[in-house]
Amino acid sequence: MTGQLRESEEIAARALESMGFKVVERRSKVIVDNVEVSDVDIVAERDGVRYAVEVKAGYVDVSSVRQAYVNSVLTGMRPLLVARGFSDEAAVAVARRLGVEVITLPDQLYVNPDELYETIEAAVEEALDRVTRPLSMCGRLSKEQVRVLSAIASSEDFMAAAKALGLSPDELGHVMEVLRSQGVVPRGDFRAVRVSARLLLLCESLARQP
Repeated sequence: MTGQLRESEEIAARALESMGFKVVERRSKVIVDNVEVSDVDIVAERDGVRYAVEVKAGYVDVSSVRQAYVNSVLTGMRPLLVARGFSDEAAVAVARRLGVEVITLPDQLYVNPDELYETIEAAVEEALDRVTRPLSMCGRLSKEQVRVLSAIASSEDFMAAAKALGLSPDELGHVMEVLRSQGVVPRGDFRAVRVSARLLLLCESLARQP
């Protein structure tokens, strides 16, 4: 079993349990005349009815519907598919005709570890690039810029920074816009600006050491 399919089965099992199903068995073998002919991803039960559940990491096609139906006939259980949805109208029509129920789960639930890693990596890289870009100003800050950055770096929020500088919120907003245009602080929320200010002040203090 591939890692992606294993993850999909775990997701499907949790989803079924949240819908009131009881997961009875995983990877149940289908035996015909003492010969293993197939297997069922999940055997689930609800209201006294057992279901042969097939899990798809992607979308349900006609072949998937047929397989689920055949397994249900061989096991005497009701057919059920868990997937992202149908691949086309033909799959919808066949599922309806054969009485195969399909539970559709949101795409977000199917994000595999590799996709999640890439998403997080990209977000971290973007955030680091944003908050470290002002470091190019290191060693070139004016006393007034250092004063403003120090207030930002030591304040919990925007209002506290304005109070520390003796400015109104509008006045501080204007000052920060000027600093952004000078490349001293990044665009973004106050937290990102504060992190950037702390890094830049640290660099500035090191640059000015004899």
